[in-house]
Amino acid sequence: MAKDADAANSSGEFSSVDGSAVIDEKQLIRIEAVHRGFLYQHLYNAMCLLLAGAARVQQIVVEGDEDVEVVLRDRRIYVQIKTRVGKLAAGDISGALERFNDIRAKHVNGDRPGVPSFVIASNAAPNGPLEKQLASADWPKDVELHWSDGPEPKEACLPRPPRDLADAVSKCSELAGRLPFALLRPETLTWKLASQVMLASAGSPPRKGHSFSSAELPELFEQLIVQMQELPAPPSVYRAQINEPALLAEQPVRIIVGLSGAGKTAWVAEAAQHTALPVTYIDVVEMPGPALASSIARQVAGRMYGRSTGKLGEILLPGASGLDMLGTLSVTLGKEGLHADVVIDNAHRIPATDIQAIVSRAPNLRLLLLCQPGLDVTALEARFAFQAEVLSGWDEDTIAAATHDAGCVANFADCQRLSRLTGGLPFYVLNAATVAARDYDGSIESFCEDVEAQTHIVETAQEIILRRSFEGFSTEVRESVAVLSVADVALSKDEATKLLQGACGLDMKGAAARLRSLPSTGALELFGMTGLKIHDAVRMLGRAELTTRGPDLEKKAREVLRGIIMRSIREDWSIGKLNLLIRLFGQLGDAMILVQFATDELFHEMGVWPEIEPYLLAIAADEAADAEVRLWALDGLVFNDLRTGQTETGEIRIDAMKALLDQHDLGEDEWLAWGMKRMLLKSMVGDAEGVDEMLELVKERVPAKAEHMRVFRYNRALAFFKLGDNTTAIAEAGELVEEYYEALGLTPDDVMGRNPPQLRPLLPKGRDNTDQLKHLADTLDLLAQAAGRKSQRSTMARIHAMKFYELAQAYSSFVRVGMDLVDELVWVNDFESARYTIERNIFPVIQAIGLTSDVLELRALYAVVLAYCGDHQAAANEVRRLGPYEQAMAPGHRAAFQDQKQIIEDVRRNGGPSQRGVDIPAPLQALFDQRSGVRPSIEPRKKVGRNERCPCGSGLKYKRCHGR
Repeated sequence: MAKDADAANSSGEFSSVDGSAVIDEKQLIRIEAVHRGFLYQHLYNAMCLLLAGAARVQQIVVEGDEDVEVVLRDRRIYVQIKTRVGKLAAGDISGALERFNDIRAKHVNGDRPGVPSFVIASNAAPNGPLEKQLASADWPKDVELHWSDGPEPKEACLPRPPRDLADAVSKCSELAGRLPFALLRPETLTWKLASQVMLASAGSPPRKGHSFSSAELPELFEQLIVQMQELPAPPSVYRAQINEPALLAEQPVRIIVGLSGAGKTAWVAEAAQHTALPVTYIDVVEMPGPALASSIARQVAGRMYGRSTGKLGEILLPGASGLDMLGTLSVTLGKEGLHADVVIDNAHRIPATDIQAIVSRAPNLRLLLLCQPGLDVTALEARFAFQAEVLSGWDEDTIAAATHDAGCVANFADCQRLSRLTGGLPFYVLNAATVAARDYDGSIESFCEDVEAQTHIVETAQEIILRRSFEGFSTEVRESVAVLSVADVALSKDEATKLLQGACGLDMKGAAARLRSLPSTGALELFGMTGLKIHDAVRMLGRAELTTRGPDLEKKAREVLRGIIMRSIREDWSIGKLNLLIRLFGQLGDAMILVQFATDELFHEMGVWPEIEPYLLAIAADEAADAEVRLWALDGLVFNDLRTGQTETGEIRIDAMKALLDQHDLGEDEWLAWGMKRMLLKSMVGDAEGVDEMLELVKERVPAKAEHMRVFRYNRALAFFKLGDNTTAIAEAGELVEEYYEALGLTPDDVMGRNPPQLRPLLPKGRDNTDQLKHLADTLDLLAQAAGRKSQRSTMARIHAMKFYELAQAYSSFVRVGMDLVDELVWVNDFESARYTIERNIFPVIQAIGLTSDVLELRALYAVVLAYCGDHQAAANEVRRLGPYEQAMAPGHRAAFQDQKQIIEDVRRNGGPSQRGVDIPAPLQALFDQRSGVRPSIEPRKKVGRNERCPCGSGLKYKRCHGR
């Protein structure tokens, strides 16, 4: 740098040092000027260092060939710095231009790499003659002049020259303040860099090469050197799980527990995108426990204060322990009224004591711990005295959408089945869909059948991942999981203990001890204090383990469980238990019991036909089986054929029943079963002569008992209805209704305004009324169908039929008649009543009982009703959720769904009919209110809040269900 003494001409203010006069005042002025010039140069260099990272500078050299040499990838910039008090003149830079010529020649000759360019940086503006020289054609194209008030430098790596030292300090500090994760205050870093430039200018170790490389800049700047962990990117299509917990909460520590594949990290990644506050994510998969406090302190401080001036240095003190830094961080957050949310993935790997220490030292941190189940989570729950939260997996609609997008076909029952096999865990569902699309022609049903039968060839990701944990269990734990896996419904603690006792030959203490060891493995799901079962995702491995332990243990486990479920179902009936019991009877060869189930009308109301049908088919086809058992198996199959309109299959099986009657000496009951079924078949195919013939034959053989005759007359009325003779059917059904009312000690007036709970006390005591209730409901339903739409008689008959079906626990018929009633209410424009019927009557029954056969049809109907009620968004949402099921719908249902979608769209575009006015006379309304126990005034239906429970009965919040 040219240290021109003229720069000192105006500096005559200082004529003393430390209060004493100097001998040579001019010398002092010259010395001050020289040092001001050097300091200006050092600060300019410091600014270049601060700009270097963003400008992708590779190296900066000071006091080499020029004051500053900036090395870029394929070029070099040489800067000479000039400080002047007055204007900059041509004579001030002539030496610089000559120097530039020498350097340029080195590059031209190949002695220096890269393309050179040159800059003269000055605090002084050019004078008039120099300005003219700059504008002349003779001025070198590769030389620029920068000054304080001149144009902004084109190169991002070069600062605008400061006006003076004060301006240089200010501008350098400003650049230092922009550094992320800087530990030093900006002013402190400014003077540190200036001194480092001075050291390099002198060529003193460790700067003998006069240079700074870009790689050393973070350390030179004392930036926080830490690889900030970022949240993984959420899936391109994120599908919410059932009742997902909130990501942020007020508690100082929470635990989210789930098996590998439960989608914990994806949930956090998605939820974090919708939070206003920053979330720090740390995966501790390989991190030792003691290092966690330091990692949290550095990551949170970097994220919260990475761009604040000097706060990082106050928090991350050299030599301080991780807990000390956390404590300082928490105090800093507290002073500002802030808190920091931290997600710790794989937190089960960190000892509970280390987590406790962090929580104690940093009360302004909120920790969310993502854990896999096990003893570590149990220890955390015990230490913090709360229960872990869970991700509950995908519901059937979400599974349907995911499998549909994977190219698979699945109906509602298939999605329920896949949910049971995978626990609804997202990763396992997606892997199953991939396997089904590739190896099962997209059939989820076929995939599930193979997996349940353990005949699948391709191992699923679920098996591969969970086996690692499963094989780490002790022999006793694996045996316990295997035995308990035969139950896919929750058992009570006593029932589970008895199952382990009976199957494994343990005493009560031994079985209880085994049971206590299971929750910490993650293989056992607990349902409050009353129920437990092996996790759905683990049961597949448990069943495979049971098979490897030999047929004796498998058979014993099933026999013991059969007895347990038979006792349990009498006290606490459920569809799930009935399904399980049917499978156990079939697996254990209890053919007669299955046949008895299948020939009971009420059995067909439970929605469990898919469970029993395979066993009945096997019994009916077994020529070695007892003829009577085979006939009743065929009778159950025919009942379902006629119920579902499969007349061709039904006719073949009815002929098989007749063959058994002809070949064997069977009884009157067997003949009547065949005769009734044949009569109904003839009516369904429109064979009036065949019906008359069978009526005469059956009438001669029906026992002369009132109940038997009523059943015969009902079937006769049904046959007339099927043949289109509604008049006769109505007359016969009307008489039967009166007789059934009389047999039950009721009148239609008794039923008006009373719901089933209020009707039950009015029924005859000391006898089973189930059959008569069911038959009365059947007859009322027949009467309504024969009467047709727009008939007050049909509407009331259906309402009463629903009440009696509910009393008889004939839930499938309850739902079917309920949908007929909704259709009728829509037909007469009473849309609000239709919606009320679905939301308050039908949905709750389907939800409570677990019926699946009519779910999709009902929901499609519900969407239409919503549209007519003007709730177009809810209707569109329901149609969207039903879309993935469409391909798997039966042809008739699919066509109806397409028509319903068109109705919904038409109503949205053009509007629908007006709601019919319903005027109930005041005395009648008062009677209804009195009998049903409701308030005497009728409140208008309120809009459902987004956080309220959905009226469909799903148990989900409205925003997560029909409010989406």
